[in-house]
Amino acid sequence: MTESFISTRDRIISTAIEIINDSGITALNTKMISQKANLSEPLLYRFYGDINELLVDVVQYFFRFDKGIRKTIQSKEGSYTDKIRAYIEDYSIYYENYAALSTLMLQYEEFLHIPATREIMVEGAENRRSFLAGLFEGAISTGEIMDSLSPEELSDMFYGYMHAACLKRRFGVRRGNFRKDMSTFVTKMLDILMIEQDGGKE
Repeated sequence: MTESFISTRDRIISTAIEIINDSGITALNTKMISQKANLSEPLLYRFYGDINELLVDVVQYFFRFDKGIRKTIQSKEGSYTDKIRAYIEDYSIYYENYAALSTLMLQYEEFLHIPATREIMVEGAENRRSFLAGLFEGAISTGEIMDSLSPEELSDMFYGYMHAACLKRRFGVRRGNFRKDMSTFVTKMLDILMIEQDGGKE
């Protein structure tokens, strides 16, 4: 019974994400979810009283692996630049394999206007930003990269590029490998920061 309940709930959440990906948050309604998930509306209401309750789980699903990823990166041996690469790589693989989920990054503003999801979205996004900033702070403090940009600016730059890459994929401008695209960007930027740092020491 428990397995069936969990399976149905996950199916509803996945269906909601697909609808948001295809048509946006405003298109989300119980009738469409029921049809796409092959569930009756009465059964759907057993899980969620309204759409906002479902959106709370959608946002939590979006951030569900974050704690595990951060813990893995924190325990990882190696330099801070290695950890930065690994951190971005983990999300790149995830969003490469689940393109519809990455679309939620493009819906931040909509989620901020929904009282039920605002706090969760702000906390989740800020946790991601601050963790990456902490890695950059470590890289700067150990002399791995130059300090011409603050850790916060570097974190915003990397997340900004990821957001842009998701948007271009939506536009159809870039249909290549999302993971490879992000890896190339990370490598180029870190190489520039390390080259400049080395150049300043000579």
